[in-house]
Amino acid sequence: MIVFTDLDGTLIDFETYSAELTTPRVQALLAQGVPVVFCSSKTRREQQSLMQEMQIDTIGIVENGSGIYLPPNCPLFPDQNDSPLPEGGRLIGLGTSADMIQEKISVVSACLNIDLKPYANLSDQEVATLTGLSEGAAHRARLRDFSETLTVQLDPRQWAEVQTAFTSHGLQCLCGGRFFTVSAVSCNKGTALQRVVEAYSSLIDGLVTSIAIGDSSNDADMLKAADMPYLVQQPAGAWHAIDLPRLHRIPAIGPAGWLEAVRHAEDIIG
Repeated sequence: MIVFTDLDGTLIDFETYSAELTTPRVQALLAQGVPVVFCSSKTRREQQSLMQEMQIDTIGIVENGSGIYLPPNCPLFPDQNDSPLPEGGRLIGLGTSADMIQEKISVVSACLNIDLKPYANLSDQEVATLTGLSEGAAHRARLRDFSETLTVQLDPRQWAEVQTAFTSHGLQCLCGGRFFTVSAVSCNKGTALQRVVEAYSSLIDGLVTSIAIGDSSNDADMLKAADMPYLVQQPAGAWHAIDLPRLHRIPAIGPAGWLEAVRHAEDIIG
C-alpha cells in the first residue's frame, strides 16, 4: 500500500505544527517499505524542512499537486523531464512555473485595478506577520515553484471577478482556508496522486492500494482519487463537509486521527 497524507491538521498538529505524535509511525512504515507520500499545499522547501525534523526523506506532492519532489535514488519516473536539485533529488513539474504565474498576477491586478498582494511582493517579515510563521518558515513558504499565494482581503463578489480573470489565462484561483492560491487549472492533489500510483504500479508490475488521509475540503481531490480515503476530525471535533460514498470518518483529531486511520487501513489490507 501507499499512504498519501495531508500535513497541517492531519499528519501534524494544526496549532503547533508538531509531528511528534506521528513521526515514529511514519519512520516505521518507511522502514517496512511502505511509501508515505506528503501531499499538501506546502512548497518543496517547507516539506523538506518537515522531513528533516522527522528524520526522513520521502516523496512529496507539493503546492496542491503542482509538482512532485523525489528524494535521491528514488526509482520513480525515470524518463520524466524533471529538474535535478542542488541538494539532491529531483523535482517534477506538473503545472505552470511560478514566474509565469506571477506575470499573470500582474496582468490581472492591472486589469482589475486591484493589488492582489502576492507572497512574491512581500518580505519574509511581512508574511510572518500575516501568517504567524517564523521568518524562516515564511521564507520557505515564499519560495514557490508552481503557484503563488495572494494575501489581499476582498469580498466574495470581487473574488469571483478575480477567479474569472485567472480562468481566462488558464489558471485557477482557489481558497486554501485563509488565503487564495493561483496555480495551473489542470493541477490538483488527486491527479498527482494518480501519477504516483501509476508509477509505483509500473515499478512493481502490479496493483497497489492507495490510502489517503486528510482533514479539509482542500483534500477532496486526493480523497476521491484514493482506494481508501480517510477524513480526520478538525480541532473543534467536527468533520469537514466532504461527500464521498467510500469515505471513512475517523473519530479523532489531527495526528491522533492519522494514527487511527493507518491502523484501520492495515487491519483491512492485512
